[in-house]
Amino acid sequence: MDRRTFLTAMAAALAAAGASSVATPPGPVPAPSTPSLARTATSASRALKGAAHGGDDALALRQIRSLNANWYYSWGSAYTVTTKPAFVPMVWSANALLRKDALGDVARQLPQTRTKHLLAFNEPDHPGQASMSVDEAIRLWPHLQSTGLRLGSPATVGVRSPWLDHFMARARQTNLRIDFMTMHHYGSPNPESFLARVWYLHHRYGRPVWVTEFGVADWQATPSRPSRYTTRETAYFMQVAVAGMRAMPFVERFAWKAREPSDPAMGPSALYQTNGRLTSLGRLYASL
Repeated sequence: MDRRTFLTAMAAALAAAGASSVATPPGPVPAPSTPSLARTATSASRALKGAAHGGDDALALRQIRSLNANWYYSWGSAYTVTTKPAFVPMVWSANALLRKDALGDVARQLPQTRTKHLLAFNEPDHPGQASMSVDEAIRLWPHLQSTGLRLGSPATVGVRSPWLDHFMARARQTNLRIDFMTMHHYGSPNPESFLARVWYLHHRYGRPVWVTEFGVADWQATPSRPSRYTTRETAYFMQVAVAGMRAMPFVERFAWKAREPSDPAMGPSALYQTNGRLTSLGRLYASL
């Protein structure tokens, strides 16, 4: 897909959502039963909807299944609650690989998970996450390749990360294998900006894309001044973003990332109420 085709697809997604501007819908977000590009494009697309969920109990299982997801992951190497929908393992960090036997988990559970994919290194450029140097990631990558599974790139904080650029250059120089790119995105309810980043990641590195975390977030929010973004704006973003990704033939999978409804920065992105039932946004995601 070239940039002109991308812009055409984006225009179609916006038109299908009844939008006259990018960030704010002109009227109520269409109900889940209303036909839209997000719904009609599904059968023509290979992009699979996922659930990002770290729970390991019966409630977590009900929540994952309530989203009608095709797959899920837990940021861990061993499946937590089910293999239906399909579980995709992750080697979260160097510590998970070297001290917690993450690849042993993957191998032992392969008869149950039947996974063909492996995610790797969650935000290595963030000191509060995997926190790895490029040298360390490159040195450890052959261990991941030895599984024979399709490998996703490290998921950096942003798609224009210097860490990612350096890693991909080093991987090319040393003939390491990265089969698809993974990305995270949190920002305003602007689907055009989000989809432009998805397009950039694919065209920068020439590989399919998995959006393993995305959502609307207001990082300036505080408990006394919660998110400036509304649930309605967030629902609009979700519907148009999913439609746009499904119009991109290089997007293979995506997963919305949610926090609690009371979270100041991401409350409007919540998929579940405090009692575990779906919010209105969760019901929308389940319908897409």
